[in-house]
Amino acid sequence: MYRVLVVGVGLMGFAHAKACAALSDTKIVGLVARDFQKWQPVTDFFPDVPLYNDFDSALLSSKPDVVIISSFTDTHAPYAIKAMEAGAHVFVEKPLSTTIHDAGRVIATARKYNRTLYVGLILRHHALWQKFCDCVGKIGTPINVSMTSHQHSTGDDWQHHKNILSAGLSPIVDVGIHYADLMIRLMGGDVANIRTRGTKTNPDSPVINDISLKITYTDGSVFSLESGLGPEISPNRPNIKQASGPGGIVRITPENTVHFNDESFSFADDLYDKAILEQQKYFFDAIKENRDMEDHYQQVALGMATVLVAEQEMIKY
Repeated sequence: MYRVLVVGVGLMGFAHAKACAALSDTKIVGLVARDFQKWQPVTDFFPDVPLYNDFDSALLSSKPDVVIISSFTDTHAPYAIKAMEAGAHVFVEKPLSTTIHDAGRVIATARKYNRTLYVGLILRHHALWQKFCDCVGKIGTPINVSMTSHQHSTGDDWQHHKNILSAGLSPIVDVGIHYADLMIRLMGGDVANIRTRGTKTNPDSPVINDISLKITYTDGSVFSLESGLGPEISPNRPNIKQASGPGGIVRITPENTVHFNDESFSFADDLYDKAILEQQKYFFDAIKENRDMEDHYQQVALGMATVLVAEQEMIKY
């Protein structure tokens, strides 16, 4: 039975905790949050689990075998390192860190202590996105991949987005890391050029919250991303998830359908919850089997390097 400490109980932390609790060989031994008054649905769901307001005391008291980290981005690296130094395996939400240096420190700690470290890049376990990648693999190269990920937000949703942006990084990192990882799977990540533009559309935003990104790869393939978070981001902006190449076009629609030339593949509405569960199953299987995680570490490091360089090179307008 794996003793599991869950750090951060917001949207992602709660989802990971529920998925973990659904596994037969896990026990949630602690939840960590700054203020549990905001998270009554979480405490109602886990009425008998000890609650902690401080990570260090939780780590010392709960003696976990596994730590799941879904707290603010700037805590990911230090918490992951402390957890592995204490003997725990670690699942950490993306992005792994706010700097490539800290990402390297976390990975080096996993190697040093022979701990399983897994970064939550949900598209790897999402059936619709797996089908998308399978189809893109059939259209040849070079490919042109276009993605938009816009989220109009007000009230509590905008506060949630401001919390994400408070780490000092634009959506290039929080959103773009998913697609950088996707392109590593599709292209191997051989980047030739990165161009980025961004603007701050709201005075309350800690950093730039509306960006456009273009990455060119050595074989001529191109990846383009537009992403914005906040009240000024129109809900009517187009939702584009598409790849084109010599062998055709692959497209994801808002109705959970992948279109590949003349073929269509439809998926159920509960894909996200299933992906969260599959992700936790994969993580715990990796622990049990003591899997070699080097490929994962290298892909995570490359994805982090890609989006952090894009962040640094951004032209502000």
